[in-house]
Amino acid sequence: MNIKRRKIFGQVLFILFAFYLDGLIKWAFLNNMNHETIVILPQIMLMAIVMLTMRIEDRRQLIIYGIVFGVIYDSYYYGIIGLYTILLPLLMVGIDHFRFLLIKNNMGYDISIYFLSLTFLQTGIYLLEKLLQQTSTDVFDFITYTLGPTLLWNIVVFFVIYIPLANMSAWLVKYRRDSK
Repeated sequence: MNIKRRKIFGQVLFILFAFYLDGLIKWAFLNNMNHETIVILPQIMLMAIVMLTMRIEDRRQLIIYGIVFGVIYDSYYYGIIGLYTILLPLLMVGIDHFRFLLIKNNMGYDISIYFLSLTFLQTGIYLLEKLLQQTSTDVFDFITYTLGPTLLWNIVVFFVIYIPLANMSAWLVKYRRDSK
C-alpha cells in the first residue's frame, strides 16, 4: 500500500475516531447536562472534518467523505437519512471553495471556520427537520436552548483539543513529493 492510500486510510480512521468520541461524550457527560429544555450536541466529528477540509486539496475526496460520513452519522444518530448526508458535503465544498481567502491555517482561522460550519450545520438541520415536520420548536427556542449551548460547548472543546487535532490532521494530509 503506497503512502497516499495509507494517508486516506488514516483520515478515515481519524474521522471515525472523532465520530466515536461524539457518542462517548454525549453518553458519558452530556446525558447528565442535557435537560428537557437545554440540548447540547457534541460535534467532534465536525471538528475533524473541518480540519481535514482545510488541508485536503481534492474536492472529489471531500464530497465522498461528506456523503459517506453523513450517511453514517444520519443512520446512527437521527434515523432519517438525508440531514447530514446533504449538509455535510455542502459544508465541505463551501469550505473548500472559500479556502483561498485564508492566508494560512492557524487557530483564529480554524475557530472561525468551525464556528460558521457548526452554525450552518445546526441551523440547516433545524430547517430540514422543520420542513419534514420532525420538530415543533420555534426559532427562538432553537437559538436559545439548542444552538447557543451547542456553540458554547463545542468552542470550549475546540480550544482544549485544537493542538492535537490540528497536528494530526496536518500530518494525515501531508504527502511526500516522490509518492504522489
